[in-house]
Amino acid sequence: MGRTIGAVVVGVVMWGVLWNGGNAVLGAAGVFTMGEPITAVGVLIGLLLYSAALSVLTGYVTASVKAGPDAMIAVKALAGVNFAIGVVVEVMYWSLMPVWFHVIFLGLVVPMTLFGGSRKAATE
Repeated sequence: MGRTIGAVVVGVVMWGVLWNGGNAVLGAAGVFTMGEPITAVGVLIGLLLYSAALSVLTGYVTASVKAGPDAMIAVKALAGVNFAIGVVVEVMYWSLMPVWFHVIFLGLVVPMTLFGGSRKAATE
């Protein structure tokens, strides 16, 4: 149980640090301004791809930390926690991006996390 919780915490923290770090880099590079609306479709698609990659990566890492036949339990928990956090964050930023971005962003969190976890679980 402790290792499951630890694996989920690792995944949540990793996703958050990499997402916020990536956004800070993009903001510093002038790709977008933090707190201002983002309407450039290319930027929005890039953010969706980055989010999907982070979900796959953190699903894989979470399964690696938990390891064993029950690794997907931790990955499923991570997917649920990240989805819940995502809902809260997307509501906070609702007015800064188009609705389609929020819907796709949230729609990708769970399946991409499960996909990443399943890639690791399949190797054990």
